[in-house]
Order: sequence, then structure tokens, then C-alpha cells
Amino acid sequence: MRQRFRTQRDRAMARRPGGEGRFTLTRREKLIAGWLAAIAVIVVIAIALQVLGGDGTGSPVVPSSSASTATDDFAVITFGTALDEATGEVPASATVDRFADGDTFAYSVPPPGALPAVVYVEVERVGGGAVGIVQDAATEGDQDVPPGRATIAFTVPAARLLEVFGPGEYVMRMHLDPADEPIAEGRFVLVGAPTESPAES
Repeated sequence: MRQRFRTQRDRAMARRPGGEGRFTLTRREKLIAGWLAAIAVIVVIAIALQVLGGDGTGSPVVPSSSASTATDDFAVITFGTALDEATGEVPASATVDRFADGDTFAYSVPPPGALPAVVYVEVERVGGGAVGIVQDAATEGDQDVPPGRATIAFTVPAARLLEVFGPGEYVMRMHLDPADEPIAEGRFVLVGAPTESPAES
């Protein structure tokens, strides 16, 4: 009986004080639990941002003015083979973007405000030949806008453009000031005459 009592007493003394009925964690387990809690918080925040919006309030994130580009404000230059006498614009019935020798090259774009007296037109070849600027806006692109029109519009024989630029794919940019960003942009194609095969001897 004495031996049995000693064994029970030794077991009681080996227990951690206050440990009866309590759930305890080791230092390692506490560290793991802390990391899991942090990951859970990050996941909840990420879900909230996706559901509510970029700033977490439901409002979309508005980019700063420095992040915006001037291309967002470009008007589209309309190309065609004629101008409407009433509106001064290229009508839908005459709208094309490919021109060959014998065509009339017409283009129009609504002004951003009052009709300017002069615009500056830059032309860049982007395909179908050596790429690069073929008409610089500052040095050779100034064009007087005919007064009395409601829009900026011009016509020129396509043969003239083929002579100066040659066949290819082009981007036209229109400026109010050659030092500023363009106000309009458009693409067109100049198609040259088919090359004749040399006669067999």
C-alpha cells in the first residue's frame, strides 16, 4: 500500500501547476498559429478588394493625370474619296482607307473647338516599305484650313501622295501645334501600280 501511494504522489508532483483542464500550446505551435492567422487576414483583405473595388470602398481607382496618355483624347481622322458639300466632311458613302493612282485622297476630322486657321500634319510609314516619318509636322506639315467650313478637311490627288511617299501603310497625325500632342490620328494605305513582269527573251 505504501508503494502504491508513493507512485501516485510522484505523478501528481510531475504535473504542470494549473495544467489540469487547460489546453496549452508549445512555442512552435504558437508560432505556426500566428502565421496561419496572418495568412487568413491577407486572404480576407484580398477578397474584399476584389469584391468592393480597387480601393476597398466600392469606388474604382482613378488613375492620376500623369498616368493617362494623350492618345485617349485623339479624334479619328476619316478618309475617303470625296467631301460632302453640305457638311464638309467625308460622307459614309465615300469612306475608304486604301487609295491608288487616280483616286482623290480626302480626309476630315471635327475640330476640338473653334476651327483653327492652320493645322500641322505628320505622316509616318508603318508598313509596306522603310518605316519612319515621311512628312514632319513642324518642317513640312503646315496646312491652311479653308475658312467657312464646319470641320477640318482637305483633298489631294492620291497620285501626288504616291509620288512623294510611295506605296505603303501610313499613320497620319494632326496637330494644332507641332510641339504639342496630336488632336487626331488615322491610318490609310497607298497602293502602287502592279509591277509588270519582264518579258522573256
